[in-house]
Amino acid sequence: MKRANKKTLKKTPVAKMNKSLRNPQKSNNYLLNIFSNIMKFICRIPLGLIFRRIIKTILICFCSLVIICFLFLISRTRSPLSDVFTTGRISILKDRPANITRDIIVDMANFTAKGGMMTLTRSLITDIAQRRPNWRFLILISKKHEHVYNFPKYPNIKLIGTKCFPITFFFTEYVFNVQPSIFTDKLVQLLYHDLIFCDQNCDLVWDPIGDASYCNFTNVPRISTIHDLACFDVSPQFFATQGHQLGSSMGLRDAIHFSKKIITISEFSQNRICDKFHVSKNFVKHIPTQLGTRIYSQNDSEKRESVMNRYNLKPQKYFIFCSKWWKNKNHGALINAFNKFAQKNSDVKLILVGDHRGVYQSRPIEEFSSDRVIITGFVPDEELGILLKNALAFIHPSVYEGFGMPIIEAMANGIPVACSNVASLPEVAGSAALFFDPFDVNSITKAMHRLADDPLLRKDLIKKGYEQAKKYSDREAMVDEYIRVMEEVMRENDFKKATKKK
Repeated sequence: MKRANKKTLKKTPVAKMNKSLRNPQKSNNYLLNIFSNIMKFICRIPLGLIFRRIIKTILICFCSLVIICFLFLISRTRSPLSDVFTTGRISILKDRPANITRDIIVDMANFTAKGGMMTLTRSLITDIAQRRPNWRFLILISKKHEHVYNFPKYPNIKLIGTKCFPITFFFTEYVFNVQPSIFTDKLVQLLYHDLIFCDQNCDLVWDPIGDASYCNFTNVPRISTIHDLACFDVSPQFFATQGHQLGSSMGLRDAIHFSKKIITISEFSQNRICDKFHVSKNFVKHIPTQLGTRIYSQNDSEKRESVMNRYNLKPQKYFIFCSKWWKNKNHGALINAFNKFAQKNSDVKLILVGDHRGVYQSRPIEEFSSDRVIITGFVPDEELGILLKNALAFIHPSVYEGFGMPIIEAMANGIPVACSNVASLPEVAGSAALFFDPFDVNSITKAMHRLADDPLLRKDLIKKGYEQAKKYSDREAMVDEYIRVMEEVMRENDFKKATKKK
């Protein structure tokens, strides 16, 4: 009986393990046996089952994300359900000072570069803040683009930086092929506004772009400034991606749907908005852009000489164009036209002023630059005034504009102007510009030759330009109109609130 027990003990795994530990070679064989047994077990599991489990997990995560996004979207829309999500939020608006009677949110989080819209919005806010010291402006800005903001330090202007979630860059740029500046900022606003604002304590939301705000609070009226309908009127080739075009068009429809009033900057844009969205002109307010403070001086001769030497320029020996490098601005056609012009005019240059860090140009910016074509990037107002004052002429080849602020600035500063004969530009320039076809390079070249060779034409255009610029120099009238629209919308909302309480 004892012998049988000993034999049984020898055959047990424990006994084998103890024996293998005494012998390293057998120990390795034992571990290999365990590994092979595990692999055999895994191989017995059907691959189809593994894939089904993985797909099921992915679907669960995706559906959960969709539900969460849906709940956030519900919270941003004007529906009865939004009240469920807007109650009990922490809000800086609760700390309203005693001297403040109105709180206005200005959504500038999607302003990514300095340009005409940035200049106009910033000056409007500061002018209104001076005229209405009892109104507080809470300006939403993106921390990624803090370099583009330069507001005076007024007690009733407060900048609020929206935070960015880095993971959204991956999904927007690499998964959905949408530029982060188009989608990420909107997602940031969607998530962030709800955490800091309580709509019961806000009086008005102003969207200065007209296609970039998710501040659609249930109890707060919204006004939007729509500069143009480029996303509908300009062919898709002028957009970086289909996602950009789709995002812009959806943003405009959102602005029309949620806004109590639309402000636009030209009759051309007003007519296009009314025709496209079938709304009345009472709903779309036309307030022309006024540029009374954008006339530059050249009192500092030392500064003028420094700027001209930096870019190796001579007075009256260069054309100038000021604009961001968006595709609809038509930089490529202008450069091609200038290269043709330069074959017969070796002493004239072309200088391009404006932010070129965008994604809208089709080729790297360095390919356009040369000894005769100077690309400065963004320059401060003081330097821009010097470059404008000493130019031979201002060339504006854009294929689509809602207004065309740079041509009025050029006229106000005594520069002859040649511009495109499309969109709002004939309305804004009147008879004070030399027009050309922006889609025809030869037409642009011909306009350059006329300006360079005919001093009497330049003199006539300068004289007419001064008169045309005066029509857009009444800045007080523009500020008054904006204040009137804001007060009208806020009074209507106050009346509705009072009616509900009764």
